[in-house]
Amino acid sequence: MKNAPLSLGYRLALLPLFVAPFVAVACADAIHLDLPPGQGGSANVGGSGGGGTACRSNSDCAAPTPVCDTVKQTCFECLELADCAQKPGTVCSLGACDCPTAGESWCEPAVCTNLATSSEHCGACGHACFGSCAAGACLDPWEPTSADGAPAGRYRHVAVWTGDEMIVWGGVTAGGDTNTGGIYDPASRTWRATSTVDAPSARSLATAVWTGTEMVVWGGLHAGTALNTGARFDPDTNTWSPVSLTGAPVRRYLHTAVWTDTEMIVWGGNDGTTRLPTGARYDPSANTWNAMASPLVPRDHHTAVWTGTSMLTFGGIGIVAAVDGVVLPGAGEAGGWSYTPSGDSWTSLTTINEPSARYDHTAVFGGGGLVVWGGYDGTSALGTGANYSTVSSSWTASNPPEPAARYGHRAVWLETGSVMVMWGGSDTAGNALESGGVYNPTSNAWTATPTALSARFDHTMVSIGASVIVWGGRAGGQVLGDGGIYTP
Repeated sequence: MKNAPLSLGYRLALLPLFVAPFVAVACADAIHLDLPPGQGGSANVGGSGGGGTACRSNSDCAAPTPVCDTVKQTCFECLELADCAQKPGTVCSLGACDCPTAGESWCEPAVCTNLATSSEHCGACGHACFGSCAAGACLDPWEPTSADGAPAGRYRHVAVWTGDEMIVWGGVTAGGDTNTGGIYDPASRTWRATSTVDAPSARSLATAVWTGTEMVVWGGLHAGTALNTGARFDPDTNTWSPVSLTGAPVRRYLHTAVWTDTEMIVWGGNDGTTRLPTGARYDPSANTWNAMASPLVPRDHHTAVWTGTSMLTFGGIGIVAAVDGVVLPGAGEAGGWSYTPSGDSWTSLTTINEPSARYDHTAVFGGGGLVVWGGYDGTSALGTGANYSTVSSSWTASNPPEPAARYGHRAVWLETGSVMVMWGGSDTAGNALESGGVYNPTSNAWTATPTALSARFDHTMVSIGASVIVWGGRAGGQVLGDGGIYTP
C-alpha cells in the first residue's frame, strides 16, 4: 500500500536549506507557498496575517485569526480563498483576507472599497461624504458626523467645544428629558458616552460654558419645573462635580450664560411663573457665586455674548412698565445692554439704528462687534439683522440679500476666516429649514451655505476653528440624532 502524499507545506519544509526561497503572490493558500526561514513547522513563522498564537487545530484559534495552519502551528485569518467568505471580494494573501487591488480596503459591513472614490469610505474606512469623493477627499464642504456610538437623538440640549472634542448633553429625547450625553472627536470620528454618575438631573433648555478644562451646566427645565442646579464635567476623567447652591440664582430656564475666562455669568430667564431681571456670577475655581446688579427689565428668550471685557445682551421678551410680553426693543425699552463685571454695572446700548424687536434670534461676537440676526417678532420670522461696533458704539444694518427669514436657528463665529456661520431654524409656518449662510461683517455681505444636512431647528452648533459642527435638533415631528461638519 502506497504511503499518503505529504502536504505541500511539509514537503517544502523538507527541502535543503540552500534552495532559493519561493516568492509568494496574492492567491489562495499563500501561506503554504512560503518557505519557513528556519526549520519547517516553527510556531513563530507565518505570513503577515498570522496572529502569533501556537495551535494544533482551529479550536485553538479565535477571531480575528480563527484558522490554524497545522504545519506551521500558527493561527491565521485564512489559509485558502474559502476562508475569506466573510469578506466578499477579498483574497487570501499571506494569511490575511485582503482586497486584490491597490488603493482598496475592506470596510465592514461593505465589501472591498476604493477609498479614492467611495462616498461611504472616502480616504479611510468609515469616513463618509454627503456628496462625491475624489482622490480620497470629500468634494462637498459638508461631511456627516459618525453615527457609531452616538448618543440618542435630542433637541434643546447643550453643546460645547473643548478644543479637541464636542460635548453634547441633556435635552429632550424621544423618551423625554435626559441627563445623558456624548463626546465626539471629529479627528477619529468616534463617540464616547458621558458618565451619568453624579450628573445633573435630566433637563432641557439649560445653559453650558467651557472653562478651558470643564463644561459647566446650569439651570433648565424638567417636567414643567425650572431648575437652579448644575454641575461641572471633566471630559478627561469623565466625571461630574456639583456646582454650589450657596448664593446661586433662583431657578430658571430660557436664560443666558457666558464665560468671562474666570467666571460664568448667568442672567435673565423665566422661573416658570415670571420673567426674571436677576443673575449671578459663578467662579468654578472657588465653587462660589457672586451676586450682580440687576437694573434691567425682566426678560427671557434673549441672547448674550462676551466681548472680552463685558457681556452684551439683546432682544427677548420682557416686562416693561408692568406690561408682560413686550418683544424687545419695545415700549421705550432699549434692545441691547452691556454689563461690566469689574464695576458690576449696566449700560444701555444706543437705540439709533438698532435691530427691530425680536426673540429666538442669534448673536455672536467677532471682528470687534456684536452680530444680531434673525428671530421672531411675535408674528413672523425675521430675515434681518445688524452689527454693533464696540469701537464706535453704533449699529449698522446687514446688507441684503440675506438668508430666508427664520428663528430657532444657530450661529457661531469662526476665528479662521473671521465670519459668522448660521444654519437651520424654522420659518414662520414652523417648517424646519436646511439652509444657512456665512456672514462677513467686514464686507457686510452674505454667502449661502450649500444644502447637505437635513432640515432641523432647536439643534446645537459649535465652532471648531475653521469649521462648525451641527448636531441633533428636530424636524417634522422627528427627534434627530445625526449631524454634519461644515467648512466654508
